[in-house]
Amino acid sequence: MLNKFFGGIKDIWFCTKYFAKFAWKHLPIYYLYILMSVIISTAGPFVSIIGSKYLINEIVYEQNRNMNMIIFWVAFICIGTYIHVVGNKFANEKQNYCNDQFDRMLHMEISSNTMKMKFEYTENSEMLDSINKAGRAFEQTNLIQGLTDGIVGLLSNILVLAGVIYIVVKCSVWLIIPVLLSFVVNTYITMKTTKIKEQYFSEAMEMDRVVDYYIDELTTGEYAKDIRIYHSDDMIIDNQKKQSNGIYNLSKKSEMKIWNKDKAAVTTTEVCDIVVYIILGINTLTEKITVGDFSSLVQAILKFTEALNGISRGLLELKYTASVLKYYIDYIEQAEIDRKYEESKNAVVPNINNGVSIEFKNVSFKYPNTDVYILKNINTIIHSGEHLSIVGKNGAGKTTFIKLLCRLYEVTEGEILVNGVNINHIEYSKYLDLLSVVFQDYKLMAFSIKDNIDMGQNKYPDVENKINELCEIVEIDSWINSLKDKQNTNLYKMFDESGIEPSGGQAQKLAIVRALYKDSPIVVLDEPTAALDPIAEFEVYNNFDKLVGGKTAVYISHRLSSCRFCDRIIVFDGGTIIEDGSHDKLMENQKGFYYNMYNTQAKHYQN
Repeated sequence: MLNKFFGGIKDIWFCTKYFAKFAWKHLPIYYLYILMSVIISTAGPFVSIIGSKYLINEIVYEQNRNMNMIIFWVAFICIGTYIHVVGNKFANEKQNYCNDQFDRMLHMEISSNTMKMKFEYTENSEMLDSINKAGRAFEQTNLIQGLTDGIVGLLSNILVLAGVIYIVVKCSVWLIIPVLLSFVVNTYITMKTTKIKEQYFSEAMEMDRVVDYYIDELTTGEYAKDIRIYHSDDMIIDNQKKQSNGIYNLSKKSEMKIWNKDKAAVTTTEVCDIVVYIILGINTLTEKITVGDFSSLVQAILKFTEALNGISRGLLELKYTASVLKYYIDYIEQAEIDRKYEESKNAVVPNINNGVSIEFKNVSFKYPNTDVYILKNINTIIHSGEHLSIVGKNGAGKTTFIKLLCRLYEVTEGEILVNGVNINHIEYSKYLDLLSVVFQDYKLMAFSIKDNIDMGQNKYPDVENKINELCEIVEIDSWINSLKDKQNTNLYKMFDESGIEPSGGQAQKLAIVRALYKDSPIVVLDEPTAALDPIAEFEVYNNFDKLVGGKTAVYISHRLSSCRFCDRIIVFDGGTIIEDGSHDKLMENQKGFYYNMYNTQAKHYQN
């Protein structure tokens, strides 16, 4: 029991320290508003407790009545109450403003870290669960606001308790007994209700939830590759800032269970209050205390009870809040560890003035937490300016080869070299600048056509003209120009009711324009045409090959449309390279895999 208690205190301190640093870094004036809240919340109750005592005594006892003192105490209560109400409102509004800013910043931190974390985490169930828990921490606690409210309430109640004890004990120590009984019962019930909340949070983690588009759509594996290749995280964060106007609502499913527990607490409190009234009534009738004392002590006892229960409830709620907030902190700190690890590497800038050559040297790979090798002992060089076709059956390892090329995963064994430099020694963003990729599962986002192509890069002085030029080459310009807002037309209806739904062919061409727009020395097409018929696929590959020109181009397909116009073909099977050469050379081996695969496909088309 004590271990749990002190563990909870440790969690509260850990979370408070973390978010206190965050608040001080971004909005240090927040501490002034917190101090105001503590002072006002503490002083407020004593205005009524003290003022009512002297005011009632002045009114009730005629022999000592003094009109000036009556006016003074009325003014004291009115002005004090006004300052308390207005001051509280002012401090709360200022805190709410700061909390809104903090919420947006912390949401941005989750999104930014999710888009920049290692790609392998986007396919890791434990990390995805961690991201979900970090997001749910907002919903369950309001993060800094929830923590601050708990701490302010706790401090205020401790200070109020100290003052009220002094007032009550001066009258009768016996008044403390029913209050302490109420406190014990309420503490026990609060512990039970806190456990209900923790249990609900734990169960809710296992449920599928519809969450924010940016967190659960743009930051998942479906979009992660495009986001990294095109450095679009800043653009997405900017758009998220515009769209993020609020926070998630607190779940209400556990309210009934909590209310059933609270009824017992309310009953106990009421019984104890009756006992207090009886004791005070007897003391008043026997003239041990004045009527003013009676009024003051009733209020003091109520505040005493409220403060005790507030301290108990505050500690338990802070413990619960801290237990939830740890999910957020753990995720952010893990992302920070990964970032510092990347920064600690000695960045090398390879010389690419004479082209880019990429070598796979004894490369083997298996996915994290698995024992099966997807690629085994891969040795090949992609020469600068070469047009290379990578073919093989589905599951042969082609797409995994591209993931390693794009540095979405690190090799398990061996190394990948760019002009002789290990790619892990090259700054990550600089390495990605070398690649333009149209992935098999490419994604267009619910932004404008222009933003889907530019992806926040702003590479050219006149972005619209450059996009028009490329769209004309890819033969999609007539469709875009027919739209009312042209390049500024939004895709899909996620945020715009007038958004348009591009056809499969139109979407594919936009993805190709995006790759060409990036203007990287290496261009990769990873089976983006898999859903097309063979003739349409051949036309796309043929046109794309002309557009690429002298750049290095890599085509991935289980069909052989790209092979005839490529300089070299690599054939994958079972995670290894089994054949390597030009189309004509590979066709000379009539017992070879490529020869049989090519003729099998050609036979279907001829028939």
